[in-house]
Amino acid sequence: MSSTVLITGTTAFLGAHVVERFLHAGWTVHATIRSSSKQPALESSPFFGPFIQSGKLKLFTVGDLTTANYSDAIKGCTAVVHVASPVEFTSNDFRKDYLAPAQEGTRSVVEAAIKEEGVKHIVMTSTYGAVGSHQDAPWKQVGTTFTEANWNPYTLEQLDEIAKTGVNTNPYFPPQSLYYMGAKKYAEITATELCDEARKKGRDISFAAMNCVIIAGPPIQPQDSLSQGGMSTEIFYALLGGKDAPIAPADFPYMVDVRDAAEAHYQAVVRDADGRFNLSGGPYSFQQVVDFLHQAYPAESHRVPVGTPGKYEYKDPGVYGFDSSKSTRELGIKYHTFEETMTAAYDRFLQLEKEGLK
Repeated sequence: MSSTVLITGTTAFLGAHVVERFLHAGWTVHATIRSSSKQPALESSPFFGPFIQSGKLKLFTVGDLTTANYSDAIKGCTAVVHVASPVEFTSNDFRKDYLAPAQEGTRSVVEAAIKEEGVKHIVMTSTYGAVGSHQDAPWKQVGTTFTEANWNPYTLEQLDEIAKTGVNTNPYFPPQSLYYMGAKKYAEITATELCDEARKKGRDISFAAMNCVIIAGPPIQPQDSLSQGGMSTEIFYALLGGKDAPIAPADFPYMVDVRDAAEAHYQAVVRDADGRFNLSGGPYSFQQVVDFLHQAYPAESHRVPVGTPGKYEYKDPGVYGFDSSKSTRELGIKYHTFEETMTAAYDRFLQLEKEGLK
């Protein structure tokens, strides 16, 4: 099966891998970018430049997420994969800076997909943030396992109240984290409801949401910095920041390889999947990452913190469970191991350092 797919979030960590996966499967990709200033870097990319030259990868400038116009980009497409979403953790304005970009950005692309009669499959990137409870630290939820049936319990009213009063009774997560996760939840709900309504009216279309945990692996998107290259790169590259670099506990102690997440998005389209899919290769801790770095990259040990070797939160005191077995059963995902993911990530970081990135 190959045809034409619209993919948003092209220049981001996961989006770039999703684009690459479809291209290597023979699809024509209509990739959206927010600004034409992103185009030269994609054209010169060894990952994407050849596909642009051959015409298999076509770039469409659609503007900001909340006002994006997909009318040209979506023409002739049979599938839409919506990866783009704002990542914001500094603002205190829940509605303006978290909810509106996530929810309205999703609404605009899903409505465009439903309107384009040739589109038969919609897949969106969601997050564990839309699944878990987030009402305390991971190690305070030992014995609880989250599946696709679970939803983040925070309501719009609760998040509005936190934003209005500044009072947050959550003992672990700051308001900004709660706003981000809540916005992702309501974006997924919006997409689900729009597709359900369309199907009730006779529209033949599938919808799948990929609930990703922390995504790790090798970055292939155009970038000019590793230390400011997006959260998925920054948090792991920071562990090469020196012997005194802090080793924080993992707020979200599960990881998925970016290549596996991209594969899941692809398989959801070609298998006509419907519903939610948790994506996770297993638990991890940052202490586990630095232990791995000392063992696998001894030449870099001088700039890797030591911490307390072998002290992994998910083992002691333990953390909640996150069930991703559905993705294996229904999408055929075979997850990379922790070691495989870390090797691919840090090999790429070191390569990019040699090319001048920091």
